[in-house]
Amino acid sequence: MTHKATNNTQLLKTALLVLLGLLWSLRLSAIKAAGLSGIPVYIVVMFSAFGIALFFSVFALLRRDWPPVDRPTLGFYGLSGLLGFLAPFALETAVGPHLPVFVFVVIIATMPLFTFVVSALIGQERLRPAPVIAICLGFAGAVTILWDISRDAHSVEVGAWWILAAFGVPLLYALNTVFIASRWPPHASPVNVAQAQALIVFAAALMGGAMSGATDAWPLVALNVPAMLMIVLGEGLALVVYLRITRDYGATYVSFANYASIVFAALIGAVWFGDRLTAVTLGAALAIIGSVVIYQRYGGKQGKVTTNRRVDG
Repeated sequence: MTHKATNNTQLLKTALLVLLGLLWSLRLSAIKAAGLSGIPVYIVVMFSAFGIALFFSVFALLRRDWPPVDRPTLGFYGLSGLLGFLAPFALETAVGPHLPVFVFVVIIATMPLFTFVVSALIGQERLRPAPVIAICLGFAGAVTILWDISRDAHSVEVGAWWILAAFGVPLLYALNTVFIASRWPPHASPVNVAQAQALIVFAAALMGGAMSGATDAWPLVALNVPAMLMIVLGEGLALVVYLRITRDYGATYVSFANYASIVFAALIGAVWFGDRLTAVTLGAALAIIGSVVIYQRYGGKQGKVTTNRRVDG
């Protein structure tokens, strides 16, 4: 690979990671806006899953490119949908009300640590100083930002069991990311996988909503239509970018978008919701940027792109 080609690859990797962090933070901001408008979480889930599934189905119809269907691929779609959405969302819903936002977000920010450890255990990553330093530096920056923007909040007593249960969320996300990176179907594009996952999640959400009677609350979407559409757009695009990075550059690298999203969330919060933005937050953001640079330069796996990039998308 020439020096120019290498630079182009590094630039694409960085651009995709920044885009994913931005999309995740926009989605979370839209979810917050929908919640402030009085839209229940289960309605947000059903509507977003329906919107994403509909968007990708129309896209597939226009391109005449439907997800490949066979037994192993269906298993991949189902398991990744379970590990990547249904299971962590159910756990978030159960644990979230019992933890301060700061504590919960810090726990979720441990996803890159879990991802690296799981990848190393199954031989997807080599245990070297550079990636460990990069992940720890990024985590320190994320915790600093979260501490800075929430230090005026009142302290709340937290049960140890709820904290322990909360660590299941980043662990599930990490397992899903490693699973996708190591078991990607050879004839599926990121758009194919995103469509299949969205259809499975929507079917599961619709079944659960019908059984519980939650589908009767669909008119509540009208309380904040722009926020709901932003959730669909942000989540749909983020899903494709996440899958593309995971397939081409590996599980640990895509997990750094978790740190990037915290930076963007702080910036969006300052502009959109009037949150504080201090020199401490900006300094921590620079630490997160440094962590990405270190991992990209010294910690990434070589040959991931050429071995996994089988289908454009």
